[in-house]
Amino acid sequence: MSKIDMHVHTKASDGILSPKEAVEWAFRNGLKGISITDHDTVDGIEEACLTAAEYDSFYVIPGIEFSTIYNEEEVHILGYHIDYHNDELVALTTKIRDERLNRGEKMIEKLNQLHYSITLEEVLGHTEGGVIGRPHIARVLAKKGYVGSLQEAFEKLLGKGKPAFIERFKLSPKEAVSVIERAGGIPVLAHPGLLKRNINIMELLNCGIQGIEVYHIKHTATDNRIYLEIAQKYELYITGGSDYHDTFIHGIPAIGSISVLNPFENK
Repeated sequence: MSKIDMHVHTKASDGILSPKEAVEWAFRNGLKGISITDHDTVDGIEEACLTAAEYDSFYVIPGIEFSTIYNEEEVHILGYHIDYHNDELVALTTKIRDERLNRGEKMIEKLNQLHYSITLEEVLGHTEGGVIGRPHIARVLAKKGYVGSLQEAFEKLLGKGKPAFIERFKLSPKEAVSVIERAGGIPVLAHPGLLKRNINIMELLNCGIQGIEVYHIKHTATDNRIYLEIAQKYELYITGGSDYHDTFIHGIPAIGSISVLNPFENK
C-alpha cells in the first residue's frame, strides 16, 4: 500500500514550494497523498486540492499546524480533515495573520535599530501573500549576508530572548484543539520528541488530542518507539511526515522522506 506524507508546508506559510508544486513533487516521489499543514493558515489547501484532482488516485488531506503556547513553551498542534471554509477557523487564521504582520513589522523595526537594513517589502517578497513568520525574516537576513544561515539568524537575533525577538499572539493547545474539532477536524500533537522537558505530554493529551505524530524527520528511533507505545496504549491515531519546508536531496524536494500509511483511511 502506498504511503503519504502528513506534514508538508508551502509558500502559504514558510515553505518554498507553491501548493501546486508540493503536490506535483509528492506525486513524482511516489506518494499516494499528502497533507498540507501550513502554519496557522489554510490559504494553500484549495490550490493543492485542485492540483491533486489532476492525478489518478492521489489525494490531499486538508490540514493546519497551529503554534500554541503551553507553560511558556511552544507546542504545535496539527489538525487533519478540517473544513477549511469553516467560518470560525478562517476568522482565527485571519486574526493570526494580522497579528503576525504586526509582529513582523516590530521585529524589522528592532533589526533596523540594530543596523540590519531590511524592509517589510523584502520580507513579504518571501511569503507570496502568506503568513509572515520569523523564517521569512531570517531568509532576508541570510540573503543580504548578515547571517550565514537561518539557524544563525535565530540563534543570534530572532530566537526567544534575542535582541530582535517580539512575543506573538498566544493560542493555547486547548483552544487550538477546540477550533480544529469545531471545524470537523482531528487534532494531533506534532513532533513530541522536540518538546522541551518541562512539557507534560499526558496533560496535552488530556486537552482532547486524538493522535500523535510518532514519525518525524527529527525524531530518533527512541522517540519513535516511545510515542508509538503511547499512541497504541491510549488508542490514538499514529501519524508522521517530513515536516517539509525547503530541503532538497540531489535536487529533488524531500517530500516523503518520512511517510506513513493513512491512519484515517476508513474515516
